[in-house]
Amino acid sequence: MVPVQPERPGAGAAERGPGLGGDLRFSTELISFEQDPDGVTATLLDRGSERRSTVRADYLIAADGPRSPVREALGIGQSGRGELFHNVSITFRAKRLADAVGDRHFIACYLTNPEADGALLPVDNQEQWVFHAPWHPEHGEPLEAFNDERCAQHIRTAVGMPDLEVEVTGKAPWHAAERVADHYSDGRVFLAGDSAHEMSPTGAFGSNTGIQDAHNLAWKLAAVMGGWAGPALLETYGMERRPVAQATSARAAARSAEHSHPGYSAPVTEGQGPQSNVMAVAMGYRYVRGAVAGADSSAPAVPDHFTVSAEPGSRAPHMWVHRCGVRLSTLDLYERTCVLLTGPGGATWHEAGRRAADALGVPLDCYRVGEGPDHELAPEPGTDWAELHGTAPDGAVLVRPDGFVAWRAERSVPDPEAAMTRALREVLRLDG
Repeated sequence: MVPVQPERPGAGAAERGPGLGGDLRFSTELISFEQDPDGVTATLLDRGSERRSTVRADYLIAADGPRSPVREALGIGQSGRGELFHNVSITFRAKRLADAVGDRHFIACYLTNPEADGALLPVDNQEQWVFHAPWHPEHGEPLEAFNDERCAQHIRTAVGMPDLEVEVTGKAPWHAAERVADHYSDGRVFLAGDSAHEMSPTGAFGSNTGIQDAHNLAWKLAAVMGGWAGPALLETYGMERRPVAQATSARAAARSAEHSHPGYSAPVTEGQGPQSNVMAVAMGYRYVRGAVAGADSSAPAVPDHFTVSAEPGSRAPHMWVHRCGVRLSTLDLYERTCVLLTGPGGATWHEAGRRAADALGVPLDCYRVGEGPDHELAPEPGTDWAELHGTAPDGAVLVRPDGFVAWRAERSVPDPEAAMTRALREVLRLDG
């Protein structure tokens, strides 16, 4: 999580979007949309020219924030504990604050001054900063009470610099909540990001979870629209992502309690452990139902502790390998197609995978990890592909484009082509 300077909102998307085939429009409002069996028609309003236009698309993805007009229009409800606490974000300039911060580096610094608590976030680590101050509307505290002088004085007290010159440049109220949409799609319309889930910002789980939504949905849309997966694959989006959001939003609330986030006084949840097991939340989540074959359906979506695993539904592990003399991570192999990885004894899987994929019309990259010219990937000394992936040397692992293990064979079988065909059909919903 990195605070973005308000002078250049969306700069990265504006620069890269067109080159990736995107049509990026600023100051544009979605007025309405209609979906039918073949696609979605959206009516847009250019807020500058007041001109209306329509866009026709196969699908609509609503990443329109926690108040999501699209979610409301679809009548999708939300579940969860609701609002947790309220803050006012204050953007300000203070040149001397950098001297006090010194060589401390942080994303957010929680200040626990009993007279003025809050969270300090750097924007440029020089003179631009953000401060989250607690706000208690539930006790009748009006937003108007946060005038510039009060905000500046609160910041001075919180940082312990009574003579600090503070120039308030902006204020915005916000609330933290624990809410998850009851379902993630309706027909050809999908929810992603804050429209699908709200959570406390402590830990930056919300932004990570939103990016994970997009990654999960993008490859499935590409597969369905490319003709190498059945339409039912899209139903696995909410099936996979919603349990992760529910568990993550609960962990985010627990982390806020652990850090005594300004304005939040809930007790720390017993048994959560230090920092709500950040690695387990950010990297250890798994899909126990959905576009996976052979996953443990009794396993939690977010475990208590992070462990590296290649079980179906988990994030594929990293391993350094060499391809044509170039060092790369196995994670770099997982991009636009499914990938079949086999060990030094997996030649039959390699051949069977290609035949099965060709027969089904599924793009599949196949790699054998081992020494010698018959292997596309050479492991670094001291690494063991089979041990890392939980298989025998003649086992195989099928990895999705988003880097999650879709299926695993711990060892060779009498008919590997039939096994591969069943796995691809199940994962990609080719029978539906």
